[in-house]
Amino acid sequence: MKKNNIFVQICQRIPHIIVKGIARSRTEMLFFLGMCYTIAIIGNLSGIYSDLFLSFLLPIFDCYLICVGVHWLKRFHLGWLLTIPITLLLVGELFLIFFYRSYYTLHVVQLLTETNSQESSEFLLSALTQPSLWFAIGIATCIALLSWWIGRLVRRPFRMRTPLFFIVFIIVLWSGLRQISAYKKLTHCFYSASISECGKPENIPHLNTPIIRFSYGIAYNMASSAELMVLEKTVKATDVESCKFRCPLIILVIGESYNKHHTPLYQKGYLPTTPRLSQLQADGKLFVHTNAVSPFNLTSNVFKYMFSTWDESDDDDWTQHTLFPALFKKAGYRVLFYTNQFTTNSDDLWNVVGGTIFNSPSLSELQFTERNESTYTYDGDLLQEIPSLTKLKAAPTLLIVHLIGQHVRYAERYPKGYTHFTEEDAQTTFGGKTGKQMVADYDNATYYNDDIVGSFLERFRDCDAIGIYLSDHGEEVYDWRAQYERTNEADISPEIAHYQYEIPFLFYLPPRFQAMHEDITQQVQDCLEKPFISSDISHILLYLGGIQCADYEERKNILSPQYDIHRKRILRNQVDYDELMKSSAYAITQH
Repeated sequence: MKKNNIFVQICQRIPHIIVKGIARSRTEMLFFLGMCYTIAIIGNLSGIYSDLFLSFLLPIFDCYLICVGVHWLKRFHLGWLLTIPITLLLVGELFLIFFYRSYYTLHVVQLLTETNSQESSEFLLSALTQPSLWFAIGIATCIALLSWWIGRLVRRPFRMRTPLFFIVFIIVLWSGLRQISAYKKLTHCFYSASISECGKPENIPHLNTPIIRFSYGIAYNMASSAELMVLEKTVKATDVESCKFRCPLIILVIGESYNKHHTPLYQKGYLPTTPRLSQLQADGKLFVHTNAVSPFNLTSNVFKYMFSTWDESDDDDWTQHTLFPALFKKAGYRVLFYTNQFTTNSDDLWNVVGGTIFNSPSLSELQFTERNESTYTYDGDLLQEIPSLTKLKAAPTLLIVHLIGQHVRYAERYPKGYTHFTEEDAQTTFGGKTGKQMVADYDNATYYNDDIVGSFLERFRDCDAIGIYLSDHGEEVYDWRAQYERTNEADISPEIAHYQYEIPFLFYLPPRFQAMHEDITQQVQDCLEKPFISSDISHILLYLGGIQCADYEERKNILSPQYDIHRKRILRNQVDYDELMKSSAYAITQH
């Protein structure tokens, strides 16, 4: 009986022990929580959408832990050491919502961490004149007064005090159990010192509280700074031995989320989603490679592999290898970069994660001679910003174009005038009416992409120029199950590899180029069925530029007779694509 009584007493005491951490900091708890809820509500009303349920549940444990710290510091009359910074952080995010229509993002935190004292004082003086700041301070003051008043009321004894303590305990416990995964992911990011690790979907916490949003921004930027500092030193130290300027104008067009099986270029009998490119192929200008894959189905990871001369077969870290645009720039090429996603002023979470190697100011300067600063709703508008043919031909040039392509949401990727296919045309048996409409939207996006890419490549029809088109990764669009976009299953099945990792890979060789470079034309024709992984694209480009350097490897250049056709093509650092597909019916379409 005594044991049972002790157990009951412990169970009764636990809620009081837990709640005691905030009982003596109730005003701070109410204020912090009130600010978090206000930020979530005003943010959603302003169009900065977040999960309201999680935005109301998860901050409870964040605020609880802070108040436990405040309660402990109050013993030494130092409670202000936590109260003031957290208040400033919350008021700061409320100001961001009013003024910038933004929560704390990676980009915002990066700006804060990179701002020097002079810039900080200038910004503060400027902010003091903004009504948005005083509006945020006014709301915070009202919440503080309300919290103080409620806190005084709760101090008085009342009949339901014990049940209330138990309810608060249950809510705090529930919030903590839901929020603990975020703390684990944050800790992993702080200790990893790797942006690729911090940027993996499985390592990004739910960004539903101001504390987590700001903390993730700090962790990511710390990892980014550490990794990019090493990479920057490597890029600066890399030498170019010589350059023949073999091809004076090289155009690399990188698509987005391109399911090649939704085109007659790769899937005979499919809807005519690529009439322009199909015509270029019939005219002998476009050469379609049939056996290419991407190492990842996530843009940020793909770009790290594509732009670096490193891959998983090397026994060192990727930061020990250079970036191919930097080699071209050192060799004497002008390197132009036009992207519809990774501009330096983007504050979108995924674009900041994916564009790190481009948007570091020092790395950007080392790689590019010129780049755009604006993005567009449609890729066709980006292509209009690219310099004239006369300017491109004035000096040896590497032009890199990165499109938003068929990135989800598909219906937003093409002007309504390109609505060519309807749900009646959709070749899917999955997803019902929704699935058919989604497929129709995707095929229309592909149709639009074909028109703008085909017409863009034809700008160079009379030039000594070579164009290469490939996508960062594939896309699943109700092809073999009721699923679209890309997924992150623990195991990659042959079906997932087929649709999400196989990519289009095209060479554009205008007649003049073919006449002037018969050797390269033959090499392109000979490589069209050879296995290829997009992480090797840098070696093709270095060969086309005639650039000799320590990072160039013949065995990774698909145009070279020394190309290693037995190189393993590893997907997501875990699966050998060719071994996976050997026993699969999907391999038939590749050979």
